[in-house]
Amino acid sequence: MVDSHLPRFSQALQALILAVAFLADAAIVVGAMAVVLAAAVLGGPRLNLWVYLYRALPIPRGEPEPAAPPRFAQALGAIFCTIGTVGLYAARDDTLTWWVLGWGPALAVAVLAGVAATTSF
Repeated sequence: MVDSHLPRFSQALQALILAVAFLADAAIVVGAMAVVLAAAVLGGPRLNLWVYLYRALPIPRGEPEPAAPPRFAQALGAIFCTIGTVGLYAARDDTLTWWVLGWGPALAVAVLAGVAATTSF
């Protein structure tokens, strides 16, 4: 069980961080996001960076909800960010492959996380 506000908080952060990374052309952030999400999936709350940040901020606590749906979303985010990282570093800059296999998956994670954070979907 997780706090019902935690998934929205982490999804909003993911969307914001990946959008800023895209605007700043900071490919390393995509790899870092893959590591953070993978650690959250594999280690649960004790290895989830967003849990520590959430608990440190004065955010009202929500009701408990099942942890499986957010963990599944984090697993997909980790996979897509990993694919994006490989695409960003394996392809030459500003080629179609770089855009499609690099920034494409990372931006898909950003958009889906943003939608999930704002719609509670």
